[in-house]
Amino acid sequence: MDELDYPPPLSVYLRLRVRLAVELERHGPYRLLLLIIVVVAAALRYVGLGAVGLNSDESVYAGQAASLAGNPRFDGLFPIVRAHPLLTQILMSPLYRDGTPDTVGRYLTALFGVGTVLLVFAAGAVLYDRRVGVVAAALLAVMPYHVVISRQIMLDGPMTFFSTAAVLCLALAASGPKRRRWLVACGAMLGLAALSKEIAIVLVGSLFVFLSLENRLWRPVRFPLIALILTVGLAFSYPVLTVLSGGSSRGQSYLIWQLTRQPNHSFYFYLLDVGGSIGFGILAAALLGLFARRWSGRSATWRETLLISWLAIPVLFFEMWPVKGFSYLLPLAPVLVVLAARAVVPIPELLRTRTRKWVSAALVAALMVAAAVPSVLDVIRPPSTGLAGAGGLPGGRETGRWIAQNTPGGASFLTIGPSMANLIMYYSGRRADGLSVSPNPLHRNPAYQAVVNADADLRNGDYQYVVWDAYSARRSQTFSERATELVHRFNGAAVHYEYGAGHGKNRQAIVVVYEVTP
Repeated sequence: MDELDYPPPLSVYLRLRVRLAVELERHGPYRLLLLIIVVVAAALRYVGLGAVGLNSDESVYAGQAASLAGNPRFDGLFPIVRAHPLLTQILMSPLYRDGTPDTVGRYLTALFGVGTVLLVFAAGAVLYDRRVGVVAAALLAVMPYHVVISRQIMLDGPMTFFSTAAVLCLALAASGPKRRRWLVACGAMLGLAALSKEIAIVLVGSLFVFLSLENRLWRPVRFPLIALILTVGLAFSYPVLTVLSGGSSRGQSYLIWQLTRQPNHSFYFYLLDVGGSIGFGILAAALLGLFARRWSGRSATWRETLLISWLAIPVLFFEMWPVKGFSYLLPLAPVLVVLAARAVVPIPELLRTRTRKWVSAALVAALMVAAAVPSVLDVIRPPSTGLAGAGGLPGGRETGRWIAQNTPGGASFLTIGPSMANLIMYYSGRRADGLSVSPNPLHRNPAYQAVVNADADLRNGDYQYVVWDAYSARRSQTFSERATELVHRFNGAAVHYEYGAGHGKNRQAIVVVYEVTP
């Protein structure tokens, strides 16, 4: 009996059933693989999030979120107007209304990290194929660079999420003449990326380079113009609102400070430090992907133009910019894994051996293992390299909580640098200032107060405690020695120790709190 001989409802049911079976057969493996990838990505970003307390940058962003929420414990300690926009802090603020929660904000940024993995799959599928999407998502899911930053309250994770969404929208706009409306969505995503962190505005240059090389996307012109208006409007809404709220002078101080900061790393920092965290295997595969022209008989000219534009402009800008940050290049990670996937996936079409399919699978597995091993180690033992955004600060949370429970509410603390000072203020609610903060307004973060004459301040009783920590001591031996000198000069007595890893005689103090007397 033929299907058409069945009653209409049953016939429709059979057609739907056959269609569903065909779709599951065609796309089921990809869905299963994507589910596994998402689970792995979530595990690497969520397991053990509270093992180490916040680092300095995290305490600032969490403190801003608490100030936005009106949490009374943070009044006057963490001003809302600082160096960066507030989209992420606003999203986090409902989580910081009461008490001193710390790691709860990491759950939000980790969610952005997992979401970026899904967006990479979609971008790879639109640009090339579902196979490229799956491989790219798998590589990003285990990449140490993306894992480490996604596990922290950093603005770069949400910024990367929105910038990856912009790449996806731009790929959709370029994939067909009837999809130009996606340019508007691309502009909105870039604007949200800039509202997450202002350095995303550099990607507007990438967008214009791509549109200039693919000038067909300017027709009809209304879509790129609306995209530009959205990007600029969203990106500049923060400084406009800052001026309207009366915070323009503080905002200008932050701008001057950012423009006059001294170089903090060598020219090879991004290649060696950031490249090592991304994975040199992934970088090599991405470079190969730029020259892998053969891809299932399809022209890939505009695709490579898009990916290269998205890479080249930020790399050139941040190499020329004197200040180099560990997390600055995170928006490039999704593009790199798509290029890497493009290089390894077509290998079966390029080989003529019987084992050609296994060659591609083995190469993908090797890249994933090389990336997954350090990521797992970072989860087990969170890094504390001294690079901003590269990990937590051991002993900071424990010290801050001890201070909150064992010192008077009006006590003030003198630290080696602002990193430990931020953590003390966040966890204890006590005022803390760093010795290493420059007295020159052009050379210091406007949020920090310079200690011009520490001897006079201690003699007058303005500070009752001096805190020494190994992290700041490694970064500045001069101010570490200055703190030790002040402890001896003002009869400092150690009242609290925090120890690092080890037992017995092998234990080393990583934080020491001294009570001093005038």
